[in-house]
Amino acid sequence: MIKKLKDNKFIIGLFLFAFILRVIVILVVDTPIISDFKTMYEAALEIVKGTSDYKDSLYFLTWGYQMGHVLYQSILLSIINSVVFLKIMNALISSLTIVFLYLIMKRVVNIKIAKISSIFYSIFLFPLLLNTVLTNQFLPLLLILIAIYLFISIDKGKYLLKTIIIGLLLGISNILRSEGIVIITALLLYSFYLIIRKVNIKKTIITFILIACSYMAIFNITSYALMKTDISPNGLKNMNPTWKFVLGFNYETSGMYSSSDAEIYATDQDKAKEIVKERLSEWEKIPVLFLKKIKILWFNSDLSWSLGYLENKTLVSILTVINQIFIIILDLLALLSVPLLFKKNRSNIQVLITLILFVYFGVYLLIEVMPRYAYPLQAFMLILASISLNYIYEKVKIGSKRKKIGK
Repeated sequence: MIKKLKDNKFIIGLFLFAFILRVIVILVVDTPIISDFKTMYEAALEIVKGTSDYKDSLYFLTWGYQMGHVLYQSILLSIINSVVFLKIMNALISSLTIVFLYLIMKRVVNIKIAKISSIFYSIFLFPLLLNTVLTNQFLPLLLILIAIYLFISIDKGKYLLKTIIIGLLLGISNILRSEGIVIITALLLYSFYLIIRKVNIKKTIITFILIACSYMAIFNITSYALMKTDISPNGLKNMNPTWKFVLGFNYETSGMYSSSDAEIYATDQDKAKEIVKERLSEWEKIPVLFLKKIKILWFNSDLSWSLGYLENKTLVSILTVINQIFIIILDLLALLSVPLLFKKNRSNIQVLITLILFVYFGVYLLIEVMPRYAYPLQAFMLILASISLNYIYEKVKIGSKRKKIGK
């Protein structure tokens, strides 16, 4: 009881620390709204005002899946019409994200390590400064983490209801940002893993089917409703799914965004398919491209989305170096967790998180990459890093005990 009370105090303290720190950053760093974020913000304002010029935009006609974030912002703006309010909601959601990361880590590592890891993440500059950007990454990640937390804590009595809720959470996450399929794929692989190990095969199959069905149901119903109400002419459909592969196989930009590609292929699927085939035919360039994309997504430090407007480049450079140190520490600790997968006492949670990152890794080898896309990846890497840190901690503790016995 006392331990639980202390833990609750830590959770409240962790949330308040992360939230206050993020609000301070939001009030100090006045990041302008640019790129896709500006397009989505302006569309959200139109919905609030009752206008609908955005419906004629090629952007939303082609990429209807962006309407999920637009609707989310329009709901918030109808409450308080303020950009600062949107950013404060980012701070609230990302602070809750840290809490759920702690709750997940606590299920697999020593509570001390879970606390250290969550505090480490709360001051990590990239996710901290990203709160100043109107990105569509915050709420989807929180929903995914809540779903994972429910998944790893399913009990026998209530697992059917929890399973449906998990699917709905992942479906809503996918409505806001099209990454839910990554988690569904990882859960499918994880289900195969459990079946191979003969772990409650019937329950495993039923659980995955219910998650997948509720996931697809909420997404498709929402998409249909948006079309029928004429909020989004194409619902949540992606009318040019090849576009991300066009960028992903651009050898000149190392798989990153290309404005010249956008002019020709962004809204023309036939041309997009042709250029992808052409680029794939240059197969000898693919290994180097993959190595460059791995570096960009998993190792690059990019604070430009938050601090790109600042004239003080020295300050930006110093913060970038600090951020890069955090990324290197996170990467190294996460990689150190891989050998632990081959130990008999490995955690199923570690297997699941590793599979999620494995699917992300494969997907981003094929599609467009940006350092900013690492936001959800780094959250999952934190969980693996905490496992490595816990292993080191336990070894040191055993070593110190042996020394005391020896003395």
